Amino acid sequence: MPTGRPGLDRYERAILDALQDDARLSVQDLSQRIGLSTSPTWRRLKALEERGVLRGYVALADPGALGYGQCVFAHVTLTKHDRDGVEAFEWMIRGRDEVLECFSTTGDADYLLRVIVRDAAHYERFLRDAVFSCPAFQHIHSNFALREVKFSVKVPTGEAD
Repeated sequence: MPTGRPGLDRYERAILDALQDDARLSVQDLSQRIGLSTSPTWRRLKALEERGVLRGYVALADPGALGYGQCVFAHVTLTKHDRDGVEAFEWMIRGRDEVLECFSTTGDADYLLRVIVRDAAHYERFLRDAVFSCPAFQHIHSNFALREVKFSVKVPTGEAD
């Protein structure tokens, strides 16, 4: 994953902005949108992919429309911070479809999870079957989201000051 400023030119930023708005754009539509011919647009697009700036293309599904009515933020603390304990926890988390994001963090907890579940009973089963059964688990603090105020996966491409 790149760090720091990637040194994008205005066309590369325009490509990223356009694809983050609509990943289904064809190269021809993309080139028209950014004001560059098709071949240079395609070359810039491939370069962004090769440099790891553009990681992939996805379709975003609405969790509520699929029956996942609850979003839970879980702060997890481990008892064991040895390699085996950490690897066991992370391996378990990677295998759980309910976990959309997992970050190793500083502060009071070791991990922050964003979990989607159908209801409180589903979350309880997730805790019992996954988290509580992990030998390195010590403590969890859960917050149920009341409503979504903002959701975006669009990364800003403008040059920061």
